[in-house]
Order: sequence, then C-alpha cells, then structure tokens
Amino acid sequence: MKFGRRDSTLFASPPPAEPSSLPEPTAFPSPAPVAQQAQPTPRRASNELNAFLGRGCIYEGKLTFEGRVRIDGKFTGEIFSNDTLEIGPDAEIEAQIDVAALVIAGRVNGDISARSRCDLRAPAVVVGNITSSIITMEEGVRFDGAMRMSTALDEAVRATTKRAPIVAPRGNKENGAAAPASPDPSDLMKPVY
Repeated sequence: MKFGRRDSTLFASPPPAEPSSLPEPTAFPSPAPVAQQAQPTPRRASNELNAFLGRGCIYEGKLTFEGRVRIDGKFTGEIFSNDTLEIGPDAEIEAQIDVAALVIAGRVNGDISARSRCDLRAPAVVVGNITSSIITMEEGVRFDGAMRMSTALDEAVRATTKRAPIVAPRGNKENGAAAPASPDPSDLMKPVY
C-alpha cells in the first residue's frame, strides 16, 4: 500500500497503473461475509487407506467397502468391493473374495475374483482358485489351486454363446456303417423323461 504526501488530497486521481491481473482496490467497505456453501469432499487419492483391520483384530461376516482397505488381522466370511484390497503378511483370511484389485502377502483360503488384477507377493500362501485378467506372482509365494485369466467380457460372451451342434462323422463307404458319435458331456446332465 502506498501513502501519498501530506499535501495531496485524499481523492486525487492515482498515477497511471501498470497492467495487472489483480483487481483495483476500492474505497467502499466490503460486503458482509456470505455463509460458505458446503463443498463436496474430494475423493481420497488411490494410495490412501480408507480402512485398516490391524494385527490382533478378528472379524467374521461380510465386508463391503469403497476405496483402499488393508487387512492384517484375521477375517472369516465374504469380501466384496469395486476397489482395492490389501492383505498384509500377518493376515489370515478364510473368505470368498470379489474385488477390483487385490494384493496378497498373507494367508488366504478361499476362491478369489479380482476383476482388474491380482498380485501375489512373498510370503503369501493362497489355497483356492483365482480368476483375474492380470495375475502376478513373486518368487517365494505358495499357491495351491487353479488360475484363470479372463475378463468379465469373456465371461459374458461364454454365457450367451451357444455351442454348434455335433455332426456325426461319416461312416466307411465300404461297409456303409456310420461311426458312433461321441456323447456330449453336457447331455449327461439333462434329465431323462
């Protein structure tokens, strides 16, 4: 703020101002403060934890969450999320897991569905089947189960696609007999009336 000389008048025109992006100060009083509107809370960064079940924590039931959650305790039940689950090296999990992304360093017993990726890090011990589009496994991980790398789109296509009918191979023309067709395994599941 500049102060003028004593002999200058209060309302004298100011010297030419340099162009600036700041607004010109006014001699008018500022208006009364307006109540602030509630601003939406920004979503946490993806690397921040939303919840943590620490060592010594024992939980049984159904866990559904948003954001990134880490479990280092014991959990038994079902886990569902459209976000990331981390299972620490001290964790013991016995659950059906259905999440978007999963990082396992502890013990897991149960089937796993990770829609985007599943990372197995040493010293993880996993007993169960894993379905994910991306699966990584470090040296030192113990895994007992089956892995299936597919996407949700693959599953939807498989579910809606019908099999082509089986065509019996032609028989030997010399004796005129047709070779017996091998039975379709899914036909064995159909009820007989």
